This record gives sequence, structure tokens and C-alpha cells, in this order.
Amino acid sequence: MSLDTLKEQIIALEMGRSERRVLPLGLLAIDDALQGGLDLGAVHEFTGTAAALFAQLIVQRRGGTTFWLANARINEQYYPPALAQYGAKPEDFISLFLQNTQDLLSAAYEVLAAKAAGCVLIEVSRPLNQIQARKLQIAVQDTNTLGLIINADYARNSVQADEGLLGSTLTRWHVSVLDWNSKRTQLKLYLAKNRRGSPRHWIVEIDHATHHLHLAAISGERTLNPAQQGFGAQALRSHHA
Repeated sequence: MSLDTLKEQIIALEMGRSERRVLPLGLLAIDDALQGGLDLGAVHEFTGTAAALFAQLIVQRRGGTTFWLANARINEQYYPPALAQYGAKPEDFISLFLQNTQDLLSAAYEVLAAKAAGCVLIEVSRPLNQIQARKLQIAVQDTNTLGLIINADYARNSVQADEGLLGSTLTRWHVSVLDWNSKRTQLKLYLAKNRRGSPRHWIVEIDHATHHLHLAAISGERTLNPAQQGFGAQALRSHHA
């Protein structure tokens, strides 16, 4: 048995699974930091002003049916049918608006455990406690679903605050817009929590004409050459792990 195979088995056992399944994001530096990609059957958290935008790119990468759960109507800037420009199918999105956090979490537990979705995106208006977060992880761990939490309390905050954020998620991302013009959007990704390695920073760009996402810079390292950076529109479309 190779060392890499043994590591994969250990990671799977830590998650209560027989084998590890991941969603590669298609950018070598980021996937290496995650030891292959985002773990399926796990919950990941997103904060920052561009949290919903980055979460939607991951949704498109995963493909399949996506449940979007929120307490209030989602900002029209992130209206799911608008993702059709990236090759998304609006009919793949099921949006549920619940009256309170208890109803939201009850629905989230059921949908995560149902093995019926590629992604379940949970937009919370205030930080969850550790018991709530742990229940979400338990609900999803026997599936190949991605649980994506947008922490709206912190999504509006450009500061990389840790207070009140979840300890039960496998990763935590802080995403902010560095620059925007008619040609591209530049995002700063801060992988603040990474159970597969150390925290990292990257700068990525979305090309508005081609919808390509590519790596612009790695904090503390020189930029990769163009042949190593890019993944195109196909990477933002359905990718079934």
C-alpha cells in the first residue's frame, strides 16, 4: 500500500467513511493544498463580501441538483438563474426560504442526508453553534453531497474575523473582491481553516468574456506560468465526482 493511499484511508476514517471522495477545483495549487480537492460528504464554510459568488462557482463545478436554503430572499446579485451564463440550468436549483433558523436547519438536515443533491447551500443570518454545525456534518457524512454554508453575518464583513465561526467545518474560506472591471473580476481567497494542511492565500480572476477562472498569484510564492494556471468554462459547468 502506498503512502498516499494510506493517507486517503486515514482521512476517510476521520470522516466516518469507507473511502474519501473529493471535488477537484481544477487549480493545481489549491487542489494540492486541499490534498486533492474539497471533500464530499462534508460541510465547508464561506465568509466575506464575495462568499456567495465563490460558493456558486463550486456549485457549478459539482453539478447536479442544488438546494439553496435561506431565511430571507437571496440578494438578486446571486439569483441562481443568472448562472445560466456559465452553463448552469436554472431547473437544477431548488430555493427554499424558511421563516427562522430552526426551520432552516431542520430542512438542511433532511436534504443533506437524502443523497439527492450535488450541493446544499445554506445561507445563515447568524453564526451557528457547534452542536448545530456538528449535526450538519453528521447528516452529510454518508453522502457524496457538498454542504456549503454562507455565514451572512460575516459575509458582509471584509475583516477576516474568526470569532463565532464554525469549528466543525472541514474548510473555511474568506472571499473578497480585490478588483472589478468590464473584463474581469479579481478575487482574494483566504483558506483560513484547512484540515488537510495550513491556511493559504490565493488571488484568482474570472474572465467575463470566457468565464474562465485562473490563478493570478499565490501568497508568498511566485505566480505559476499560464500553462499551469487556467481552467476554462467547462470547469464551471457540471462536474460529477
